[in-house]
Amino acid sequence: MFKKFPLFIIFLSLYSLAQDSIENYDFGYIETMRDKLNIKFELDNDVQFFRFDNEIISYTVKPNTGLRTSISANYQFLTLRVGYSPKFLESHDSGLRGNTKIFKLNLSIFIKNWMQTFEYNSTKGYYIDDYKDNSQPVNLINDDITIVPHLGTKTFTATTSYKFNNDFSFKAIYNQYEIQRKSAGSFIPSFTFTHFTLSDKTSPQDLKISGVVLNASYFYTFVINKKWYSSLGLSPGLGIEFNKLQTTTEEGLVKTNNNEFVFNINSLIGLGYNSRSFFGGLALKGIATTREDNSVIKFNTQRSSFVLFVGYRFRSPKFLKDSFDWVEDQNPF
Repeated sequence: MFKKFPLFIIFLSLYSLAQDSIENYDFGYIETMRDKLNIKFELDNDVQFFRFDNEIISYTVKPNTGLRTSISANYQFLTLRVGYSPKFLESHDSGLRGNTKIFKLNLSIFIKNWMQTFEYNSTKGYYIDDYKDNSQPVNLINDDITIVPHLGTKTFTATTSYKFNNDFSFKAIYNQYEIQRKSAGSFIPSFTFTHFTLSDKTSPQDLKISGVVLNASYFYTFVINKKWYSSLGLSPGLGIEFNKLQTTTEEGLVKTNNNEFVFNINSLIGLGYNSRSFFGGLALKGIATTREDNSVIKFNTQRSSFVLFVGYRFRSPKFLKDSFDWVEDQNPF
C-alpha cells in the first residue's frame, strides 16, 4: 500500500498542474467549445396576453399559465430548442380558467459573424377577464371568468443578425457554447420578420399580423473573473406591421386591413457562471412597443420577463463530430 502512495501523490500533482494550466491559459477573448455538446434547461415567463378594446366593450385575454420550460441542444454551429408548459406549472384553478398548452420550437444557425434564427410559438387555451360593457347606463363590470378553450395564437419569427466585433461572442450569451474570457461588446444590427395569427374555430373572426422590424442593437459582456460574467444589451428598432381582420358574416367574408408603423426597444441584463463543464445564469428582459391607440386588439406593449437556465457541456459523441465535420467540409462559407 505504501509503495502506491508516491504514485498517488504524483498523479494528484499532475492533475492539479493540468487544471492550473487550463485556468491560467490565455484563450484570448473567446474560448470555443468545439468538441462539446451543450444541454441546457430553461425556465421563463415570456407568455404574452392581450386586450380587446373598442368604444362599447373591453376585456383582457390571458393564458392560464405564466411559465414555460425548454430544453436545448447546442453543437458547433447549430442550436435546437424545444419548449412547452408542463401541467404542473398551470394555475391550480384550471377548472375556473381552463387549460393552456404552449409549444415552442427554435432553430439557430451560426456562420462566422452571422446568426440566423427561426422560431415557432403556439399557445392554445385562454380565458377572458376584466370584462366591461360601456353601453349600459352604469358601466357593467362582469367579474365572471369566461374560458375560451379553442382560442389559439401562432407566431413564426425569422431573425438575421450580424456582429461587427470578432472579439465578442454571440454564443456566449445566446447558448453558452462559447465562453467570453475578456470583456468585449459589439454593434449588432438585425432584421426580423414576424407572422402572427389569432383564431378560434368557434368564432367568426380571425386576425393575421405580418411585420418587419430593423433593430440597431449593442451588447456588451463584462467578464468579472474567470467564471463569472454579466451581460448588458439595448436594442431599439423601427418597422411596419400589416394587420388583416377577417370576419365571416351571412353576406360573406369581410376583410379589414390596417397598416401601422411600430417602434420597439428591447433591453437585456444578465448574470452568469461558467466552468468548463457546468454553466448557469439569470437574464432579465424588457420589451416596449408603440402602436396606434385606435387598434381594436391591444397587446401588452410593455412587459418584462426573466430566463433562468442551467446546463452542462458533455464530450461530443464521435458520430456527431464526424457528421458536423462533414457538413462543414461541404459548406462553401
